[in-house]
Amino acid sequence: MSTQAEIYAAVKGELGALARPLFEKSEQLLRERGDFLPHAAVLSPDGKVSLLGAMCITGDGFANSWHIRPMVHDGLRSMANERELAAIGVAERVDAIPGAGAMHAVKVLLEHQRGLAIAFFMPFAKSETGEFNFGRMVTLFTESEVNAWNQS
Repeated sequence: MSTQAEIYAAVKGELGALARPLFEKSEQLLRERGDFLPHAAVLSPDGKVSLLGAMCITGDGFANSWHIRPMVHDGLRSMANERELAAIGVAERVDAIPGAGAMHAVKVLLEHQRGLAIAFFMPFAKSETGEFNFGRMVTLFTESEVNAWNQS
């Protein structure tokens, strides 16, 4: 059995291809709207990345992360059940980084079909002039949250 570090070394390029557009979209939405809802991406076995989102129809037209995140996770599990996927990723805004404390960050959780789950956190702050400044990336091996390949 491979360790997380060994699996990560073997699939780092695939995960980078998946993480890059998630961070780019998150940064774009922060700059345009000041916030963003969870969104996702999938990586096919042939290396194609597809970005995904979810829509929520509520009576008052309001949606937040607590509405959207479970839908994104359910959608990813369904996709992994219906077709072969190499990896999945979910981007969301968080208010704390494990081990680093309270701070706003873009979190990108990546899960690979080989059993790896890793989270990347990019801290950010909004300046008085309204510009977003991004800090140094924090990377943590973690537990699977979506569990796309652990379905019974």
